[in-house]
Amino acid sequence: MCLMCWVHVDANVFNKFKDKKGNFFNSTIGDVRGMLNLYEATHLRVHGEDVLDQALAFCTTRLQSVATQLSSPLATQVIHALKQPIHKGMPRVEAKQYISFYQQEDSHDETLLKLAKLDFNRLQKIYHKELCEITK
Repeated sequence: MCLMCWVHVDANVFNKFKDKKGNFFNSTIGDVRGMLNLYEATHLRVHGEDVLDQALAFCTTRLQSVATQLSSPLATQVIHALKQPIHKGMPRVEAKQYISFYQQEDSHDETLLKLAKLDFNRLQKIYHKELCEITK
């Protein structure tokens, strides 16, 4: 059984990425991976978190403008995120997609990757076994 622990974090922590005029720093544009992570985080916002609404608009615009200039696998990951953010997809489908993205990163952790694949395959076997039992 998978238990998720949600910790409420005040959305105002994202104000540190804004200048005195309330605009997001242009220096974040160079950090595509960081912007992609912020983009994904904005999809966990709740009503009234205006700073995350602004961050979503900022990141969407910037990621769309740089997506065609990036090299793969980052370009593929950005394009996929813009179409289907991780938190709005089916968890197992998104996990499989993310494993393939992570595997292509130069800085991936081989042990973590192996464990993720083993976990995914183990769960696939369980689903397959349950499906066989149901169809009998």
